[in-house]
Amino acid sequence: MTVTSSIVNALLSAINTAVSDVDSVSSSDFTPAITTARIAALSPAFELESRFTWETLDVFAVTVTHRVPIELWIKHDGKSAATMRRARDIGVAAMAALVSADGTGYTLVYDEPVSFTVDPGITTVNSLAWLVATMFVSVRDELSI
Repeated sequence: MTVTSSIVNALLSAINTAVSDVDSVSSSDFTPAITTARIAALSPAFELESRFTWETLDVFAVTVTHRVPIELWIKHDGKSAATMRRARDIGVAAMAALVSADGTGYTLVYDEPVSFTVDPGITTVNSLAWLVATMFVSVRDELSI
């Protein structure tokens, strides 16, 4: 079994590597770094869901499915059209990055939908304006007892 934090870090790394607008990532912070210029990808432990199931008769083999929240904080640069475009497009770009890197520290669950929502308003942190989008991605792991 892979430690859940390692799986989350692999997901964030895949997004950071493949999506050029993402310039900071963190699995421990719950607000973006002040130095973020465009988009921060964060995955704090809030709303993480893990399910443990036995898919065989082997009581010592457990399949673990984690539904991991990834928050994408889009910095509002004063240009509403650009902020809205980045908020709409980041979900597809992040998902494409995760599919491309599948198997590098995580295994996506393709029979569960990925959800992506954009908050209905701007969030202000440290006098900076952000539009926050959240996606939930399911990954699978095996636990041997």
